[in-house]
Amino acid sequence: MMRSMFSGVSGMRNFQYELDVIGNNISNVNTVGFKGSRVTFQTALLQTLKAARAPQNNVGGTNPIQIGLGSQLATMDKVMTQGSFQNTGRKLDLAIQGDGFFVLSDGQGYYYTRAGALDVDMNGTLIHSSTGMKVQGWIAIQDPTTGQRYIDTNQPIGDIVISAGMTMPANATTLARMQGNLNSTSGIMPFAMTVTDDNGQQRTVRFVFSKTNTDFARQNGPFTENQSYTWRAYDENNNLLDTSYIVVNQFGRVVDSGLSEVVVAPGASISIPSSGELRFYESDSPSNFVTAKFESPRYVTAVEVYDTLGNPYSLYIEFIRLGQFQGIRNAWIWRVYTASGEPITYIDANGQTSYNNTPYVGGVVDFNESGRLSTLYGITWDEATQTFQVSDSELRTIQFDATHMGDGTVTINLDLTSLTQFAGANSAAFTYQNGNALGTLQSFAINEAGQIIGTFSNGLTDLLGQVALAVFNNPAGLTEIGNSLYVPSANSGLAQIGAAGTGGRGTLIPGALEMSNVDLAEEFTKMIIAQRGFQANARVITTADTILGELVALRR
Repeated sequence: MMRSMFSGVSGMRNFQYELDVIGNNISNVNTVGFKGSRVTFQTALLQTLKAARAPQNNVGGTNPIQIGLGSQLATMDKVMTQGSFQNTGRKLDLAIQGDGFFVLSDGQGYYYTRAGALDVDMNGTLIHSSTGMKVQGWIAIQDPTTGQRYIDTNQPIGDIVISAGMTMPANATTLARMQGNLNSTSGIMPFAMTVTDDNGQQRTVRFVFSKTNTDFARQNGPFTENQSYTWRAYDENNNLLDTSYIVVNQFGRVVDSGLSEVVVAPGASISIPSSGELRFYESDSPSNFVTAKFESPRYVTAVEVYDTLGNPYSLYIEFIRLGQFQGIRNAWIWRVYTASGEPITYIDANGQTSYNNTPYVGGVVDFNESGRLSTLYGITWDEATQTFQVSDSELRTIQFDATHMGDGTVTINLDLTSLTQFAGANSAAFTYQNGNALGTLQSFAINEAGQIIGTFSNGLTDLLGQVALAVFNNPAGLTEIGNSLYVPSANSGLAQIGAAGTGGRGTLIPGALEMSNVDLAEEFTKMIIAQRGFQANARVITTADTILGELVALRR
């Protein structure tokens, strides 16, 4: 027992050293990226009084009897656990969630840190705020043909420079995509009405409306303001009573009709409107009438497209519901025009601009019974013969001449495959086009993958660069050189550099900093324990002195 107590005396110096280490950790609790240390001790001298003995015969084994004399420092290991995060709201503050270190350079070598307080110097170089060292990563490479930027992480890392005058080059539109619905209840809706003949018998008449070649000739083209419809009247047995036409303007007002009355039976007839409302009434009883429902068959939407110089053009696409026509059940015709009046050329899948020697004037989209797009064809209109035709070749490409603006020909593929036709409001719109005007960098931010995303004055974003992260097989083996910087040692392993979120590297948290991983409450607890241990050692000296005094007194 006395030996155990006296062994505590030899540890007094080590308790003082542990207090120094704990105090150092506490002073660094609020230090960005600081990593705490773990101190272990070992026996300085050892005296063996009796060796261990193995079991033999009927006697069991015994353990060795050893006395430790004093202690000394064994290891001081870095505790590389994750620290807590503190939000700063500053776009250039980055915290690493998981393993990894930022890579810094002073032009002569690489340094590694978890402290992600970054900044930009007067040259636009991304730097480490406290040391001024340059943050390493990759600069986006710009494709000379498309102008698009991309990152090649297989290239060596280097300084990241983000110039305030950086521009996004103009890019011509080659693709425009549409989504949304075209209303299947457009045009003059079918209806039925009942009239009474001379015998007092009620007769129901059904009117349906459709488009024919004659209608296109009557309205002098497919895309005119006034639209002609062929109507047919059927009795209860689906027998055709009569047929003619009616022409309405864009508001559904009648401007012309071909027949004034449909005779249903003796004493029963229906008057056809020749102007004004679409009101069909019983000839002998005007109070008995039906006003046909009309929804404009025309729908127009627009998108801004660009030539190779970045000149903008307002491009409009106009749809007019065709309905059933020559074997097509749910068709819409469409054409494109620009606000500045450039002539539009239509090109089919075979590279042709005409069908049966007649130039295309637009296209047709046909929907199946489920309201999904089925086919895309071209349409022609021969002014001389007043003939409307639907081709048998797919058509979705338009072209116009932009030489008057300093450019050449602009060719755009229209992606209409996502259009639908249901009984609902028109909502078809352009959702994407791949052209843009010239843009100047306005701001930038860094995302979780370390990618630097720039926002330009043309409203677009682009990739400017990417911050690199390094991981080590043994990060606790790194050598600390101050300012929360580390360099590799003989036991840390080589730096494995790559993008965040890959190869075991952590991800980044923008607008936050990683604080020290030293737990303040835990360190104060350790200080109290160390203090109590020091007090206990002090008591050992007092007790030992008392015992020695008693021994001396026994001799007397």
